[in-house]
Amino acid sequence: MSDDESYLLEVAAVDREAFVLCLALGTLVAMRSDSWPLEAGIWTLGRPTFLRPVASGVVSPEVVAELEAVDELEALAKLAGRPVVDAALDQMMAAIRSRLSALKERPWRASWTHKPADGTMRGDPERPGPPHADSSILI
Repeated sequence: MSDDESYLLEVAAVDREAFVLCLALGTLVAMRSDSWPLEAGIWTLGRPTFLRPVASGVVSPEVVAELEAVDELEALAKLAGRPVVDAALDQMMAAIRSRLSALKERPWRASWTHKPADGTMRGDPERPGPPHADSSILI
């Protein structure tokens, strides 16, 4: 794969919240377990290109408030130590788990679309054709 290639992940609008919550929970768990560095929050969940659409109604305001703090975790670790950061991560994960529990009857579905360097789109063979009007491209 060249640097010019990319993949788009198509998620139906009705599945966005569950998808975002699962993505966020997995990222926070990885950070909490030291599988990923704390700075990963800045470059993933804390990026404005990710967080702005999420904050515009994709997830509850309570979860958005927790996610907005993710870009401060590395600085918090330097100032207050890892135990304080772990407590903050635990709080973030609890908020996400709480909201996910309300969606447990709503699993998300997604499909990948490959965009090679030549600019053509190659979608999921199970769902041929262009992206659908009822979808949101998240990644």
